[in-house]
Amino acid sequence: MGYDPRRGLHLHRDIVTSSRDAGEFREGGNTRLAFHGDSGAFLGIYLPTGQAAGDAVTTWLTALHMAAVWGLPFKVSMTLMGALVAMLSATGVIIWWKKRKARRWRKLAVRSPAIESCKTCRN
Repeated sequence: MGYDPRRGLHLHRDIVTSSRDAGEFREGGNTRLAFHGDSGAFLGIYLPTGQAAGDAVTTWLTALHMAAVWGLPFKVSMTLMGALVAMLSATGVIIWWKKRKARRWRKLAVRSPAIESCKTCRN
């Protein structure tokens, strides 16, 4: 809970969880409540999904990015997918490096005068 003296509002966030929250947030949800600073009258509510389409998309993308939805199976599958991407990247660099080295050796072998003068090396 916090107080914003500039606007005269009491804001409740990170302690309120509603059915409109997406994901498994440990420290409460993303639902926010606003109360008048002097009278305590209820002024409004912000729901992360269900009001504005842009907010809903942002909330779901954040929850998916943080693997905060669908429990442990989703977290394990995202970990495995991340490891797979890292492995493919590393093997791609290794294959590129080996091909690069082979091309350089081939260029050196073609330009070498010793190989060009050797008649048995051409066959």
